[in-house]
Amino acid sequence: MKNPSLVVGAALLIAVTSGSPAGAISDSSKRSIGEGISLQVNAWECNLWAKACDWKTSTKVYRGKQRQRMDWVKNVAQITGRGGSVSIGGSGTGVTGSGSSGTHSFEWINTNNWTSDLAGQARSGYLSMVWGIETCSYGSTAHKRLGVKGTASACAG
Repeated sequence: MKNPSLVVGAALLIAVTSGSPAGAISDSSKRSIGEGISLQVNAWECNLWAKACDWKTSTKVYRGKQRQRMDWVKNVAQITGRGGSVSIGGSGTGVTGSGSSGTHSFEWINTNNWTSDLAGQARSGYLSMVWGIETCSYGSTAHKRLGVKGTASACAG
């Protein structure tokens, strides 16, 4: 039989260096915006990491349990590094981003759809001690014909 402490140590090392979802931190909020429609906002980031940490945010709209198509759905991800030097990136078609050395914001407005998702990665600088990141998701939506609009937010970290 293998030494249990070596197996646990190896698994922890893999999780820390890969930023795996097994050690994820997340937050979610859901609020009613009228006409039986709800807006759900999610934020997710890795928990344990050495050099890189994946992050994801989403804004989703439902009527009951069904997806609800809206005129537009907007998701703004705000990623803030804690500690040393952190570079933060986001990806996707139509995604815009800006920020300072410690905080970056990414935005995507999806038209005539029910969801808007963003994702990226934070990386620590060379020989930099980073304590972590905070990932916040700010969602908003509107449907002119139905006369509904709303906002919600969630922060992980």
